[in-house]
Amino acid sequence: MILEFWILCAIATAVIAAVRGGHSLFWLLIGCILGPIGIVAAIFVPSLKAKDPSVAAKRQGEVDELARPLRETDTKAVSVKSKDH
Repeated sequence: MILEFWILCAIATAVIAAVRGGHSLFWLLIGCILGPIGIVAAIFVPSLKAKDPSVAAKRQGEVDELARPLRETDTKAVSVKSKDH
C-alpha cells in the first residue's frame, strides 16, 4: 500500500514538473526519493514556462548550461569496431 502511494507520488511529481517545463525523468527520480514532498517541491519550483520572455530565456539558458556536458561528444572515445569494414 505504501509502495503504491510512493510510486503515485513519483508519477505525479514528474507530470507536474513536465507541465511546468521541467525535465520529467529528473523529477520522477526526485519523486521516488522524496515522495509527497517531491510533489510540493515540483509545485513551488519556479516554472520554466514564464510569461515574461526574458525570464523564460534566462531559465532555459540555465537548463541548457546544465545539460551541455551531457550533449557534448567525447572526441577521445575509442571505438571497438575495426576500421577494416
